Amino acid sequence: MIPAEIVDEIADEAVEMTAYEDFVTERVRAGAKTFGLYPPTDEANLAAFAVWRKQENGTAD
Repeated sequence: MIPAEIVDEIADEAVEMTAYEDFVTERVRAGAKTFGLYPPTDEANLAAFAVWRKQENGTAD
């Protein structure tokens, strides 16, 4: 059972992880290698995800 005081935090993290996995799937289908992409150990991939996430949310600058 998840303690009530952290339910929202866990739900938010699950949504972000699912979004990151969608990003990874797109990148791999486009020919990217998974090393540094999954798990996200390369800062460049995290930066690219942040841009992608904004575009997916319709909040791109």
